[in-house]
Amino acid sequence: MTSLTRPVAVVGVGYSDLSRKGEPHPNSLAVAAAKAALSDAGLRSADVDGIFEYKFGPESPGAQDMARLLGVPDLAAFADIMASNPSGLGGALAGVMAVAAGACETALVFRCLTRAAGHQGGVASGPDEISGRDQFLTPYGYLGGILVNLAMKKRRWIDEYSRPEDDFGRIAVNARRWSALNPRAVLRDALTMDDYLSSRMVVDPLRVLDCDYPVNGAVATVITTAERANDLRQPAVLVDAMAYATGRGADWVFDVDFLYGGMFNCAERLWRRSSLTLDDVDVAEVYDGFTPVTVAWIEALGACGRGEFGDWVGDGSRLAPGGDFPLNTAGGQLAEGRLHGIGFLNEAVLQLRGQCENRQVQDARVALVASGVYPQCGAMVLTAV
Repeated sequence: MTSLTRPVAVVGVGYSDLSRKGEPHPNSLAVAAAKAALSDAGLRSADVDGIFEYKFGPESPGAQDMARLLGVPDLAAFADIMASNPSGLGGALAGVMAVAAGACETALVFRCLTRAAGHQGGVASGPDEISGRDQFLTPYGYLGGILVNLAMKKRRWIDEYSRPEDDFGRIAVNARRWSALNPRAVLRDALTMDDYLSSRMVVDPLRVLDCDYPVNGAVATVITTAERANDLRQPAVLVDAMAYATGRGADWVFDVDFLYGGMFNCAERLWRRSSLTLDDVDVAEVYDGFTPVTVAWIEALGACGRGEFGDWVGDGSRLAPGGDFPLNTAGGQLAEGRLHGIGFLNEAVLQLRGQCENRQVQDARVALVASGVYPQCGAMVLTAV
């Protein structure tokens, strides 16, 4: 059962090599991932009639660039989804909607990142003159950048709920437990809570191990109709439901719900549209660009109440291999490498196909993917056929 107007399936996933070294051209990374995804699905470039991608800037080729690079003859639907969207999942959500609406039959979605692009988001220098919303921020030292904002959110959560930093450390430690089982992951060494608590501060109280790990890499996904999926190479993974949300105020700082933004709205909308509930989920792939985001998402999705993550997660074993809430089973952006939201989608698909080898969650039939931050939220429920 699906809430979409036309049943949609994910039929192909692909990755380029992931690395920290060198400066590979974004085009070569994106094309490698796209070709791998098409091959995985048993399709050719000529079968593609929709391309969607999410980008911040020049670190990635655009949709039309990709069409030329792959030799796609014509696009019936395409878009370059810019930064105001649910992180890398934005392209996939657009692709699902395009196929469901009949705007295209087979959509290729991708995200390309370079290590250099991953280092953006630091503290900017202040302007000589300020106006608009910045006049209420800059005099107090808020000079922009996502790191400053996430540090504020982490501090607010710790103070408001009287919780220790260890709660965030559970997310970082868990990422390494899974990445140790993933040969594609860039960071595979074990991480202890002491390692986390002694790691360098970036913007107090945000630590370097709260932040995702920039890499050179690209990831791609192929989406088509459930009907066509029956004739393709891989077992189909169906999109049961999807949702967006911004929250009231739709702002990183002035949002009415500072700690969660649109997450609760997105989760409520997702479960209302889905034929399933959180209790049905076998594997969860939740945005971990920064550990405070993951904690907020888990609470919003219904695993526990506001501020209750620490009590709910305990020693973190429930998130780890063999636990009852397997989380970010490839290691997430904290350990596999920063692939943005579409990396979580691909891992969910591989889990539901039963193709994750040592990190495979037993009998996985339902996956949850949630991505984006605060006023830029998106989520999907996927099911194995």
